[in-house]
Amino acid sequence: MKTVGSFWPYAAPLFDDIPRARSYQAPGSLSVEDCYALFAYILSLNGIVRPDGRLDQTSLPEVKMPNRDGLIPVPEFSNVRAPK
Repeated sequence: MKTVGSFWPYAAPLFDDIPRARSYQAPGSLSVEDCYALFAYILSLNGIVRPDGRLDQTSLPEVKMPNRDGLIPVPEFSNVRAPK
């Protein structure tokens, strides 16, 4: 099952989608603080950060996604060969 915790190996690319595409009715309308708060909420729903946790530009890179070490690169897009 693809979830935030199982699919994304790193937090930063997922966070990048929030300020550009949200809110749905008015893309780009959320403040920076709202984007961090929304992302912290999403990560807390997935058990990645504490429910009372806060994210900011310093703490975001320190988030360790559960699947960080489980991602297998797609051979067409990488010089790394996938295991057989």
